Amino acid sequence: MTEDARSILSRIDLRTIHLSPAGRHTRYMLAGYLRHVFMVTSVLLAIALTIDLWPQLHLITDSQGHSVPIAIWRVLRFSVLRTPNLVAPFLPFATFLGVVWTEVAHTRAGERMLVWNSGRSPIQCLTPAILLGIILGAVEFTMDAHLGPAAMAVQMQERLGLDGQRLDRTRREDSHWITTSGGLLSTEIEYGPPPVLHHPTFYQLDARGQLTEVNIATVARQLPGTNLWLMHDGRVWSSQGEPTTDGAADPTLTLGNSPGETMVSFAERTVQLEIDPLWLSVFGMEPQYLSMPVLRALAQLDSGPPSKGPYRTRLQVLYGEALLPGAMALLAASLSFLLLAYSTRPRAVVGILFTGYLAHFATKACLLMGQNGYMSPIMAGWLVPAALFGVTLAAFRVIGLRRIGVGG
Repeated sequence: MTEDARSILSRIDLRTIHLSPAGRHTRYMLAGYLRHVFMVTSVLLAIALTIDLWPQLHLITDSQGHSVPIAIWRVLRFSVLRTPNLVAPFLPFATFLGVVWTEVAHTRAGERMLVWNSGRSPIQCLTPAILLGIILGAVEFTMDAHLGPAAMAVQMQERLGLDGQRLDRTRREDSHWITTSGGLLSTEIEYGPPPVLHHPTFYQLDARGQLTEVNIATVARQLPGTNLWLMHDGRVWSSQGEPTTDGAADPTLTLGNSPGETMVSFAERTVQLEIDPLWLSVFGMEPQYLSMPVLRALAQLDSGPPSKGPYRTRLQVLYGEALLPGAMALLAASLSFLLLAYSTRPRAVVGILFTGYLAHFATKACLLMGQNGYMSPIMAGWLVPAALFGVTLAAFRVIGLRRIGVGG
């Protein structure tokens, strides 16, 4: 009996894998999905904008000397600039919620039972979810990969808001510590391009981690096409012996409790620093604010940044995001077909919503583990979409067995 049922199921699957992308049911369900996803996204965006704008509202309005209409215009413009970076992280989850909302309403109105009784197969009922995934996948990728970085570039250029001021590429008041393959560098950065180092202090270390040389300069510029930086108007201390001096008065260097040792002045000196200028120009910027060309270039570097994991993870996550809304839509639809086919039991609804939240949480967890080196970039970007497609296939297997009476 079981073998006959499985044979029937296989024949049904082969016969019913026929989608209807332009059918009336598809158009009706797709419109419902889009409407409810838009409503959920609007609510979540309103909450996110309120939380995001409140601590920096005074920086945006700048009410001194400006009228109320101008202040309102500034807030509205800033809200538009913030929208891509706020919507992109939760759009897949909003897609899941919108599909579940539509399916609950569909079942409660008796429309789902009518569809089942009409002979329409579950595979055919997936067509709206697939089309929704294609549409929102394109929106998600465009928003996160292109619109978000472009909007942040405007904020940085105009010093709008907290992030715009923090990431402003024209400021160099802060001194940064940078780890290189040859030692430690403390410097103020003029981001350029090309980047320039102001007041650099480079502590050169040997293979055992012991200090071998200290270079202090007023300014340093990279020699094009090399890892060599030309330092100007500085002084140097070396454990290998004193370099040639230009006759100026030489200060002393004191490390810890050791007696001071003489530093030798120089007008120009070349030092090898394995620091990629592109990486240096975006130093301090989070990967989600980088444009795709810059992100690809940093992810493919063989040397330069101390860690390329965040850039490679971000790139794979962006590629995976193109499929993530579709995976969430299919997951929501399949679980709804399985658990909400004839009634909307509260326990089933809560279970479906909890499953969607776990999927949303898993995407953030994979991103963090990939950026911190606990997971490969490819796995961080593709594990969750692949798992969601797997769960969808398993759910449809159970639905198929139920429809022919196997397993109860």
